[in-house]
Amino acid sequence: MVEPQHMRTVMEQYAVAVSAGDVEAILSFYADDGSCQVPVGGPVQEGIGAIRAFYEGNELAETLVLTGPVRVAGNEAAAPMVARVCFDGVDYELDVVDVAVFDDDGLLTSLRAFFSLDCLRAV
Repeated sequence: MVEPQHMRTVMEQYAVAVSAGDVEAILSFYADDGSCQVPVGGPVQEGIGAIRAFYEGNELAETLVLTGPVRVAGNEAAAPMVARVCFDGVDYELDVVDVAVFDDDGLLTSLRAFFSLDCLRAV
């Protein structure tokens, strides 16, 4: 079982890596057979190659900031965040909850981002 503090730290570092646009750092959190679904309801990217293609092929949030403590239960963590994105020259904020599942080595086997673009707020 992974230590709860490790999961909290990974989620904090994930937000920093997304804000920096650092795809290599993001990928370092994932197991080779991990998956991501951003947003939930969208396609599931399975395996590190598909995850890499996803993060390299999509605009990442300009900033992704934790808005509260990372909640941990078992081998899962939920992180409330606010993403700042830009569409057509307008900056928006969006509330996001990322839910992650970790393997025994402390790597992400699944990351799912819960958000809906109809909740964008102009800033």
